[in-house]
Amino acid sequence: MKVYFLNTMSSGLETISLIQKKHSIDGIIGLSHREKNDLISDYVYQADFCNSHGLDFIEVDGYNLQNKFDREKISDLDIDVLVVSGWQRLIPEWLISHVNKFVVGIHGSPLGITKGRGRSPQNWALILGLKDFYISIFIIDTGIDSGKLIATKKFSLGTYDDIKTSYYKASILVSEMLVDLFSQNEIDENNFILQNEQDAEYFPQRLPKDGGLDWNRSIEEIRGFVRALTKPYPGARTFINKTEIIIWSLIPFEINYNVDAKNGEIVNIFNRKDILVKAKDGFLLINDFTIIDDKVELQEGCLLYTSDAAD
Repeated sequence: MKVYFLNTMSSGLETISLIQKKHSIDGIIGLSHREKNDLISDYVYQADFCNSHGLDFIEVDGYNLQNKFDREKISDLDIDVLVVSGWQRLIPEWLISHVNKFVVGIHGSPLGITKGRGRSPQNWALILGLKDFYISIFIIDTGIDSGKLIATKKFSLGTYDDIKTSYYKASILVSEMLVDLFSQNEIDENNFILQNEQDAEYFPQRLPKDGGLDWNRSIEEIRGFVRALTKPYPGARTFINKTEIIIWSLIPFEINYNVDAKNGEIVNIFNRKDILVKAKDGFLLINDFTIIDDKVELQEGCLLYTSDAAD
């Protein structure tokens, strides 16, 4: 059985690496080299990975897989199963038809695949403070995450998880489900489960402009927001004097600190440059951040605000 992956994200490579320990893979179809200003979150150019892992690399230019040259490259391949592991676009009908057996999708949701279709479900799970995540493999059709379910597994989201660890957990469970699928001598599609379309719900897409941090929210809400948007995503954003600050990590700072401050106000800057900020129900220590304009100097008493306020 000839297995190819359609992938452009480093998180997808984690799944592929785990599968290769137990089952052979023929190659990866992935995007050509992208300039920095044209990057997709978690994008990785996969030629070196494929060379070092003994895989064919089929390089395509169009994310929608519709241009003539991309179609010709893929149409020359003999593919029994195509796994879409990190490709945040709908798969065109011509490609679904070209694959000999079926195209396998990967999707998860804290509510299960049917009630959590659409974009950014792992980010939403952290933002909403949910504790369980269900990751599924399914047959891709022309709809949005609507095909028959092959298998589902669940993992927990704990206090120390962020979007990166969530991806790691998902890659482990997905690799187990795919290895089990590939190892079957005869795959009986009658065992796949139809989804109930009447139950379908969709998470809204998230864009970089949605990353503004609201300091009037609770500590746990702010923490969830930052954990959901940290690397490899663009990060949570706040502003000071119209200068953008990207926050990668912060932690609750539990102390009885007698200070009169507004939400979002910098109350202390430690010698190691960590920043203590007042939130609605306590304090947060920003311990990893990037100031877009390195000429801007942070000072105690300055007020951090959301991107909406900056506009």
